Order: sequence, then structure tokens, then C-alpha cells
Amino acid sequence: MNRSKLIGATALASVMAASAANAEMSISGYFAGTLGDSDGGGMTSSFSTNSIYVSYSDSMDNGMGIGLTMSVTSASITTDVNIDTGMGSIGLGTGQDSAVDSMDGSPACFSLNACGSALSGKTGGAGIYDDGDTKSGNSIKYSNSMGGISFAVTRGMKVQSTNGATGTAINTDDPNQIVKVNAGADVPTGYTRLSGSDATEGHAAVMSYAAKTSIMGATVAAGVSQIDYNGSTADVDPSFVTVGYSVAGLNLGYALYDSDNGMEETQMGVGTSVMGMNAGVTFATKDYTTDTDYMRVSLSKGMGAASFGLDYTETDVAGGDASDTDVWNFMYVVGF
Repeated sequence: MNRSKLIGATALASVMAASAANAEMSISGYFAGTLGDSDGGGMTSSFSTNSIYVSYSDSMDNGMGIGLTMSVTSASITTDVNIDTGMGSIGLGTGQDSAVDSMDGSPACFSLNACGSALSGKTGGAGIYDDGDTKSGNSIKYSNSMGGISFAVTRGMKVQSTNGATGTAINTDDPNQIVKVNAGADVPTGYTRLSGSDATEGHAAVMSYAAKTSIMGATVAAGVSQIDYNGSTADVDPSFVTVGYSVAGLNLGYALYDSDNGMEETQMGVGTSVMGMNAGVTFATKDYTTDTDYMRVSLSKGMGAASFGLDYTETDVAGGDASDTDVWNFMYVVGF
């Protein structure tokens, strides 16, 4: 989950603290960048977040708290509204997470800026875990805490299927070659569509459920998303379970991500403090048609307004060395 999602989630805390006579407003910013080197292929530079956040909280005349958080990035502007009803909170807006996405972060990961859920990805598709967030769109969220259990339920927006339209495609190597592409047909290899469109498959409103609690000192979270497609794509109910536990200065983590289409990824990790730095190692195994093993070693150091980290990630794909990778990432995070 990225920084903007974290800020949006914590807006509720400001809402609950606000009084009818005392509104609060704050502004903050965050930048997270990475310098990477993959198997000696040359240095790359990228960023995962560059945002400005504006948060406002107040109370309505009926005593309910209300908070608004706006995240401004180079790609988009998203706004979240959270209403504290006294019997849980209702979240609306363009930046709402699915319930699963807000709780499926891995306690087995110790990277400064590369921790999320499954190391193998979470965009959905064949053999890939799906947290339901992208397909949910602008979710409606209800969250609450009872008896030491924090839980959330979200309902996404329905997406209609669309019919394809007959058009044309042009050969990328020879612009004189233009062919007709019928509705629903694939564009030939080596061609780019000029007109018309492909048919797209929609889906029902995505429902997502997640909960987190503490059991005998261990933090346990679990959740499931229900993704039902309109066409031939098989419906899936991807799920996760995570467990985190701290003992004797060690942070232990376990995570299981099930895509419900034949893939499971299991993670285990341990982290601690060494010479004023945070250090950790993560081991993960993806069980699928082609199995993949991961190992990540992470070091990070907080220095007030800025933090720096170093990751080494080794990926071992079954069946040979051709797809194996060794990646170094130097990360930096600056916030105000």
C-alpha cells in the first residue's frame, strides 16, 4: 500500500479527535525514489510516490466527525472522505482501498520502500494474486473495531462488458499494409489498430472483506475479495493470511497469498536492529505451473526527515537459470 493510501487511512484518526468548534487542517509531502541495478544491466532511476497531501477534519452539527484527505501526484488527484458515525466509519471518494488492500501488507517484508503483499505481484491474471483494489474502482467502505478486532468491508463499482467494433490495423514495418479487423478478433501480430475496438469483459461489483486482531501477542490479519466476471473468465476469490510476532528483539513474519487460480505464495521473514539500522531477510515461494523462489535482504536507516535503504533481491525460477535475476535497489524517502 502506498503512502497516499496510508495517509487516507489515518485521516479517520483526525476525524475522531476533531470537535465541533475546532476544525483541523494540515499539509504534508512525501517522495520515495529508487536507484536500481538488475544483473549488471545498468543503473535505473524511478520513484514510487511523489505526493502532496492536504487533510481537513471537523465535526458536523449532529456530532459525527468528518475528514477529507486529498492526495496530489504527477499522475492524479484523489480525494477521500471519511465519516465517523459513532458506530464505525464510512469511507467514500476516489482514493478508497479495497478492504483487502488496506490490510494485506506483509509482516515478513522489511524493505524501506518495497513492501506490499505478494512479491510476485498483485495485479490479477493467471497465477497472480489480486487484492481486488483495481477492479473495485471507487469503493464504498465500512470499517469498525469491536472486541479487539478491526474489520472492513468494501463494495466496488460494477463494470459493464463492451462489444467490439470492426476497424482497421496497420503493419508497423510497412505502413502501406492495412488490414480489416473484425469485431472481437485479435489484431494480427506486427500490426497496430487504427480504428475500431476490442471487446472487453466486465465484472460484477467487487466485494472485499478483511479483519485484523491480536492473539497472544501475535498480530493476525486475513481477508478475501470476491471477483465475479461477466463472461468466460473464471470467477475468483483471492485471499490472504498474515501473522506478525515480536520476541527478544526479533520481528517475525509469515504471509500466505492465494490467487484462487492455482497459485499460492508463502513468505517468511525475520528482522531486527543492528548498529542503529533496521535489517531483515525475507524468503518467499510461489507455487504455480512454474515455481519461483525469492530471497530479499534489506537494510535501512532513518535520519529524521529522510530515510535510506538497500535491498538485494534474488529470484530463482524453476527449470533453469535463464529467468533468474539478482537485483540491487538503493532507496531514499523524504517527507515533511
